[in-house]
Parts: sequence; structure tokens; C-alpha cells
Amino acid sequence: MADVRTAPNAGFASISDFFRNATHSQKKEVFLSVLQQANNAQRKVMEQSSKGGQKR
Repeated sequence: MADVRTAPNAGFASISDFFRNATHSQKKEVFLSVLQQANNAQRKVMEQSSKGGQKR
């Protein structure tokens, strides 16, 4: 899966340009990448929260 930050390297001048001109597969790839990053961030927060609760 491509890193979202590679979108400008793909020839899109802005986010609106990306949504107007990207193919369905490019949009899907970016969506899945963002979703994975959000899941990872949520998992990290949950792990930190559970470690904090164990210290008490």
C-alpha cells in the first residue's frame, strides 16, 4: 500500500485535484492507507491506556 504522502508525487497539485482526477483504484489505495494509519493509531492509544490502568 502506498503512503498517503506520495500523492503529490503522483502528479496531483492538491487534494481537490486528486479527488477530481484520481482513478478509483488510486482513491481506494489512499483510503485503505489512511484507514490502516487510523487503526494503528487507535491500537497504540488503546495499548497505552491499558498499560496506564495496570499501573494503578
